[in-house]
Amino acid sequence: MQFIHSLKKHFSKEQLMIILTALSLSTPFYICVPFLLLETLYLLYTKKIINAFKSTPKSKYLIIFMILTLVISLIYRNWIGVGCVVLIFIFISLMLYYRKYINEEVFELILDMLIALSILWAIYGLYEQVQILNRLGYDHFTLKVFSRRENRLNSVFFNANYYAMMIEFIIMMIGYKIFGTKELKKQVYYFITACINFFLLYMTGCRTAFIATAVAMLVFLIINKNYWICSLIGMACIVIGIFFIIHPEQFPRIEKLIDNFTVRTKIWHAAIEGIKAHPLFGQGPMTYMMIFKQYAGHNTQHAHSIYLDPILSFGVIGVTTLIPYILDNCKRLFKVYKQKINLRYVALVISCIVVILLHGTLDYTIFWVHTGMLFLMIASSFEMFKHN
Repeated sequence: MQFIHSLKKHFSKEQLMIILTALSLSTPFYICVPFLLLETLYLLYTKKIINAFKSTPKSKYLIIFMILTLVISLIYRNWIGVGCVVLIFIFISLMLYYRKYINEEVFELILDMLIALSILWAIYGLYEQVQILNRLGYDHFTLKVFSRRENRLNSVFFNANYYAMMIEFIIMMIGYKIFGTKELKKQVYYFITACINFFLLYMTGCRTAFIATAVAMLVFLIINKNYWICSLIGMACIVIGIFFIIHPEQFPRIEKLIDNFTVRTKIWHAAIEGIKAHPLFGQGPMTYMMIFKQYAGHNTQHAHSIYLDPILSFGVIGVTTLIPYILDNCKRLFKVYKQKINLRYVALVISCIVVILLHGTLDYTIFWVHTGMLFLMIASSFEMFKHN
């Protein structure tokens, strides 16, 4: 109770709200989504979200995007898409509210909180792994990553690939924190936490995440001008890559590599045909679920590509409506870099974008409650430097 009282005394009501938003990302979607919905309704009632929209540059383009997406979803009777539009409204509203009230102290607290909570994610993930091993008749200490979705640990994130992307973001956040302190104890703590998350990343069996994480780490170090450490990690990545080439059986789910890629190409073919049929406006979020049978695609939720699914779902015009808002954010981030206000933050945002772009070549994991909201919060935090 004393801790809660000190938080209330130290932070404003609005800042406590965004801390709770970040905290909710450590709960399963059936807890997280209702919480975010109730939070959004409360902020609508108090008109704080309306004020956030009014005060945020280029936010009208986000409104246009949501209205257009809702209309298209209704026209094609894409009821799952309509539900997704509601979620998109929640995420965008909370993102703009977050932008309005974030400051450096709250941002640092949120990162530290999520990094610490990632240890609990890992503990629960290992508990899941023990249950999986027990169910399949293996010894509890067997180090094995299984191929079937139901036999891969996901902690509280519904799917192993979603958990993998959350770990990727956490590792980038640890990079941000470890280069921001000179205290040896904190550096050791961050390093150990990173090692725990790397091990759990391996246990998720998400192969694309390994490459995405490695490249994103190098990008972070280059932007943050840690060239010597970048060289060491680059050499370590090469050694690990050589190890997996010599011992391919140690690479997670290697036996399914060809089969999984064949499935991906089948999904992408169906998605491309869907884009050809509705190139301008798409048919709303989760269009792939509506069209895969028509084009003999694989039965799954989305197009497993960040380069295909947005165009398939929102169309060229739908995606284009977001460009003015995105460009405005890029200009603001570039100002932070140009004025050298906080290079670590710029490196954090760019490395997270690299994660999305590389992981997104084979999956669409950013289009989920936890991963999407976390990235929006990180990428919108440049407002904490507005006093500069």
